[in-house]
Amino acid sequence: MHRAFARGTVDRQTAARRLMLLVLILLVAVFLMAQITIIANARHECIGDGCPICKMIHGYEMLLKRMGSVVFAVSAMLVALLILLAGMNNRALTRAESSTLAYTKVRLNM
Repeated sequence: MHRAFARGTVDRQTAARRLMLLVLILLVAVFLMAQITIIANARHECIGDGCPICKMIHGYEMLLKRMGSVVFAVSAMLVALLILLAGMNNRALTRAESSTLAYTKVRLNM
């Protein structure tokens, strides 16, 4: 029973990692396709107001700006979370060291 549960956990973790990798690959593909489309159509023959190519380029530029700010915000949150977790881990380690029997005995002897 224990082995089956452990195997299921590993399979879930592997599936989650594969899904996240797929999402990352798709996100990078969208970024690249948007940039390639903007570069390819940068010098098109514009027909003036209501040009569909200009609208498409503008839409891709807005997508890249929004996604860039989202990526920056998520990165900042992850860094803050890592710093917070590192601080909590250090506090837990110092508490664990200060509550050992040897440390308590030394304190009582002093």
